[in-house]
Amino acid sequence: MDFSPSVEQAILRTSVQKLVQSLCTNEKVRQWDGEGTYPEDVYAAMVEAGFISMVVPAEYGGLGSPMSDCIILYEEVARPSVDFATRIALQAWGCSILADVASEATKREILPAVAQGEAKLSFSLTEPGSGSDAAALSTRARRHGGDWIISGQKVFSSGADAPGNRIILAARTAATNRKHEGISLFLVPNDLQGITIRRLDVIGRRMLGLSEIFFDDVRVPADSLLGEAGRGWGYIGRHLERERITLAANYLGCAASALDDATRYARERRQFGRPIGQFQAVSHMLADMATEVECGRWLTNMAAWRYDNGLPCRKEASMAKLYVSEMLQRVTSSGMQILGGHAYTTDHAMQRHWRDARNATVGGGTSQIQRELIARELAL
Repeated sequence: MDFSPSVEQAILRTSVQKLVQSLCTNEKVRQWDGEGTYPEDVYAAMVEAGFISMVVPAEYGGLGSPMSDCIILYEEVARPSVDFATRIALQAWGCSILADVASEATKREILPAVAQGEAKLSFSLTEPGSGSDAAALSTRARRHGGDWIISGQKVFSSGADAPGNRIILAARTAATNRKHEGISLFLVPNDLQGITIRRLDVIGRRMLGLSEIFFDDVRVPADSLLGEAGRGWGYIGRHLERERITLAANYLGCAASALDDATRYARERRQFGRPIGQFQAVSHMLADMATEVECGRWLTNMAAWRYDNGLPCRKEASMAKLYVSEMLQRVTSSGMQILGGHAYTTDHAMQRHWRDARNATVGGGTSQIQRELIARELAL
């Protein structure tokens, strides 16, 4: 195996860096974070640049780029904020599910629109009473004539309130003795009558945001059902490796930014007559941070390579998500310590990276769940 970037991948990384740096200055990101708003003009520019097309299958108007290319996109887009990469990751996750199980008519309608920025996708699984035990969900969908009627509540849904968004919703359509059975997936526009979306007041990831969603007898047509009724849990499971590798790449970009910010500060900040980076206490912290970021990059690349080559990668995907998410918390905590009092002000981006990192070991499967999955792959 050879993880050296191809010429095309080097060009991709450079082009993404240039666009992100031009649109997402530290001043603008600070403003968006403070306001809790996602800049739709930035997303539109990413659409225009073809970034969103990378995660849409080629047969439906996209590029269908391999995971080894997508992780470059995620890492670079996540550098100013994880939220920029999360928006793209939601499209990747949603497009994969639609391409896998949606009707041909739905694929032809939605997937090209995602590639062109005319439609967005999000995913809602977690509920107030079901987090890590996700299959214990209680949101229900019942048949009524030719339609489905949905009632229930979801929480911690990323990007659900975005304009033009369609929610891929997990709901129980049959009562069974086995909680993983009887779950179905639906494609639900977020502006239907009976849907109420409320943004949560969160400490990090404030631009894209997390929402709770109430479904009060929401009526959707029969063709909103994705795949077969009752098989939703299996559909979700097919794409968990993709999600975990994607999240690892997202967090890697944030960690790389934190490392760059801390290194730059250590070169410029002078105490006792010299830059603080010349003190062993600080230089060794930065050496450890750099080593951990590089370890995370190789682990993520390995998982992506296995995914692209059709090799089993459950263990590797969970390892990447586990390691990089926990590494991000360590790196940003060290960055806060190196910047000292300056890190505690919103004038510096470090506090935002640190706040955003707090979600990394929870969202997309907690660190505890990842360890359980890895142990299971070790036949324990």
